[in-house]
Amino acid sequence: MNETILEQMDTKPMLKTLKQPEFRWPIVGEGLGGDYQWSVGQWSLLKTLAEMRNQHSKSVLIRLYISPDDKNSSYYIIKLDQASLSLPSREDYITNTSSARAYRTALLSLMVDTAVMLGAPEKAALTQMEKALAFETKLAHILIPYENRTSENMYNRFTLSRLQRSIPQVTYQQPNLSIASLISQKQYSHFLFHFIPNYNLWKTVANYVQWRTVFSRITTLSRRFLYRYLDFARVTTGTTSLTPRWDKCVNYVENSLVYATGRLFVNTHFQEDKKHMMEELIGGVRWAFIDILEKENDWMDQPTKKRAIEKAHAVLAKVGYPEFILNDTYLNEDLKQLQFSEKDYYDNVMQTLKFIAQSDIAWLRKSVPRTEWFTNPTTVNAFYSSSTNQIRFPAGELQKPFFWGREYPRSLSYGAIGVIVGHELTHGFDNNGRKYDSNGNLDLWWSNASITAFNEKTQCMIDQYNSYHWEEAGLNVRT
Repeated sequence: MNETILEQMDTKPMLKTLKQPEFRWPIVGEGLGGDYQWSVGQWSLLKTLAEMRNQHSKSVLIRLYISPDDKNSSYYIIKLDQASLSLPSREDYITNTSSARAYRTALLSLMVDTAVMLGAPEKAALTQMEKALAFETKLAHILIPYENRTSENMYNRFTLSRLQRSIPQVTYQQPNLSIASLISQKQYSHFLFHFIPNYNLWKTVANYVQWRTVFSRITTLSRRFLYRYLDFARVTTGTTSLTPRWDKCVNYVENSLVYATGRLFVNTHFQEDKKHMMEELIGGVRWAFIDILEKENDWMDQPTKKRAIEKAHAVLAKVGYPEFILNDTYLNEDLKQLQFSEKDYYDNVMQTLKFIAQSDIAWLRKSVPRTEWFTNPTTVNAFYSSSTNQIRFPAGELQKPFFWGREYPRSLSYGAIGVIVGHELTHGFDNNGRKYDSNGNLDLWWSNASITAFNEKTQCMIDQYNSYHWEEAGLNVRT
């Protein structure tokens, strides 16, 4: 990155985006005029949302992604879900706590200042951004709360022709393609596809949607935008200083070009004996889990216990890295469309976002490679995948203090990463994981008696934590 050029360019990279018909920001167009001017007659909400998804890998109002079918996990399908908001939590909009009010005030101030910095008239920016924030608040009120987003509630499978009949405002080119829609609440879809067209304030909707485009890219601009974003982050996250540019760049490349950077990390820092030792450790924890399940579990009935044991045996452990990252031909083919330049950081970011969006869509109509995995090898974390019944331990997790090599007593690794192995394994049997069978299909295979017994056993833990009181804050823990 050439920071001198980035500072000289200032708003130009973003304004180049805002010249495109799909991405024109009404309030900025009022200030700059000409090619930036927005016209309701020339603007299409659906086309804008589609281009945001395809070019910017950004979902606003509707989240569209490709994922295994929950009830037929061998196949990828399109999924639709509610999208995120500008602030982290739905409660930040619908509650009136002092922190929620402060977050909303900080957000509105950022919206106005960003628009003005890009060329909007200040007075009009305040008026129009107030309306855009009010619109987002309406959206927050009809979002499905986390506690209601259970796997079985969220599964609503449609063909595109059926979805077309249900939501005629949206046009689909291949109506017989299967689709699972995760917008399970009629309230949400009604708001999006019935209320918005009748909202009679298309400019407000456009201002909101384009704000979200700009908001996601503020930190790729010059330092004056970074410092303005820092003022917002101080209020919402407690951040007190800017992350150095080199740090942001390293993190961005690591999280965007995951297989190329993963290959570099594996070549330099990962030893194959870690993989063998970890697989042995996983085998030991799995044996202990099944042994407890067979001999000590007295609340699960036998048919459910039998299937639980089968699922535990079937859990596929993935360690270190996916083998395909060692294939130079694959990596080169994967990355050939990217042409980076140190003189254009903004364009570099936009290229990677388009690359990520297209990589996701490319899985459509393909079968799920059930024995493969696609986790960033540098990740310092571990995962359970319900759709493939996998536990995953990337190379980044296999280092101290979590993982200790052969030169140390095995008890250190069992006490550190062994706990994590047990944690990930039990995700296959928790409130959500137990709804998926050994093949990763949504299948309520627990008996009602076992579910009741499980809930009774967990209630004591809930009661225990609910009784904890944080005296300094005057709050009780809530589970």
